[in-house]
Amino acid sequence: MTTIAPAPGRERVTESDRSPAQRAPERVDHSRERVRGLDRVWLLVFLAPFLLLYLGFTIWPLIATIYYSFFDWSGIGPIENFAGVDNYGSILADPLFWVSVVNTLIFALLTTVIKLPISLVAAILLTRKWLRGKRFFRTVFFAPLIIPVAMAGLIFTYLLNPSNGALNAILRDLGLVDEGFDVFANRWSALLVLVLVSIWQIFGQYMIYWMAALQNVPEELYEAAAIDGASEWKKLTRITLPIIKPVAVIITLLGLVNAMHVFGLVVTLTAGGPGTSTYVVSYFIYQNAFGRVPFDYGYASAAALLFSVIAFVLVSAQGLAVRRAQRLRKEYGV
Repeated sequence: MTTIAPAPGRERVTESDRSPAQRAPERVDHSRERVRGLDRVWLLVFLAPFLLLYLGFTIWPLIATIYYSFFDWSGIGPIENFAGVDNYGSILADPLFWVSVVNTLIFALLTTVIKLPISLVAAILLTRKWLRGKRFFRTVFFAPLIIPVAMAGLIFTYLLNPSNGALNAILRDLGLVDEGFDVFANRWSALLVLVLVSIWQIFGQYMIYWMAALQNVPEELYEAAAIDGASEWKKLTRITLPIIKPVAVIITLLGLVNAMHVFGLVVTLTAGGPGTSTYVVSYFIYQNAFGRVPFDYGYASAAALLFSVIAFVLVSAQGLAVRRAQRLRKEYGV
């Protein structure tokens, strides 16, 4: 094998020997360029409505809640009775508050554990090429999401009514029960109904999340696995789940945090009953702020802040998990 030497009088020129003008231009990240001149004015104009809404509906209520929590105030008249940290001490000693916290965590965990796996299975099926009628199934699964929460609660209140509800009527006609069963008469059955109704309504949203995540899986990997004789289970465990794991972390924690804000279904389905056994934190705050006379805004504000601390811990954990998920995304190249 022969090598060709440089021509006499001509030396090999390396990249480091070139002048700055002769070197290849570096790639410029245009996303980091500063906005200048008239573009900055237009940017502020378009951001102004969002900033005003954010200040009016997020920052100001947060500041007001912190302020009210240190007063014994009914929401009417001047704010004069300074209570200090008494509201926080009373809430920490209130057993109903802790019942509400436990119920909220149980609801959030159950809904997350149930809705995410079955919505993932549905998303996998609806992204298969061999399945027909995909649009129909997507519409059926997504349709409950457009129903208002209060309306969904009222619908299931009538369906599950122990005396004349449709479900009990069907069970009686089939001879499975002699008399209607009141699912709202027991704490655990009432909580289970809340969980199942919530899953029925929100199922389509998380199915869409999973379908978006599954689009990051290259189809060539499935084709190569099929050639190697891999079963559907191995495709799922060896290809699908590892690649969508970074996005799955975000979807899981998003579902957990969102489930902690349950309110509308509790109001329309159980009203916190039987008794106070299905109270959740949002309903506890609502009852103290608006459900009894005189209103107790200070006490409710303190409860809201304590609940925010619990949510903040989960959001902080979500941030750590998301950062780790971003590193995994770079490793998988998705």
